[in-house]
Amino acid sequence: RDLKPENVFVTRDGHVKILDFGLAKQRPTASVDTAVAATRNVETGQGTVLGTVGYMAPEQVRGQQVDHRADIFAFGAVLYELLVGRRAFQGTTPADTVSAILKEDPPELATSGTAHVPPALDRIVRRCLEKNPDERFQSARDVAFALEAISGSGVSSSASAAAAPARRWPGATA
Repeated sequence: RDLKPENVFVTRDGHVKILDFGLAKQRPTASVDTAVAATRNVETGQGTVLGTVGYMAPEQVRGQQVDHRADIFAFGAVLYELLVGRRAFQGTTPADTVSAILKEDPPELATSGTAHVPPALDRIVRRCLEKNPDERFQSARDVAFALEAISGSGVSSSASAAAAPARRWPGATA
């Protein structure tokens, strides 16, 4: 629930890694060995607002119950920023940014003044950024399938990532 550019790293061999799971939700397990690892349990249920402004889904900023689709929204916000070089939702204050997340659509990718973004990729980003979680992609696998479909390669995502040259996000390290 805190996917943002600062948590995305590209390794020297071209693999993308997401680090910093400070807000990750722990799954209940049958047995937990408390002697091995002590963790802090942070309540992230309904009524609790945690995350980074600019990448939180509307239901997250409202303090409503969130699920994996909030991460799909954040992925869309990160992908938007990767493509155009600026945040999808931003305001002069954090409150203005929250208002933009709740009420505005991000500027069109095609009119961003950057390199040409194919319409199919624009549709994928916009579907990730839907305000209503039921209108977003329902799984990361669905997003990957849509991205692979427009890549024109038919090569699996892990194989194409390994073959692609390493690209670095500004400030990212391996």
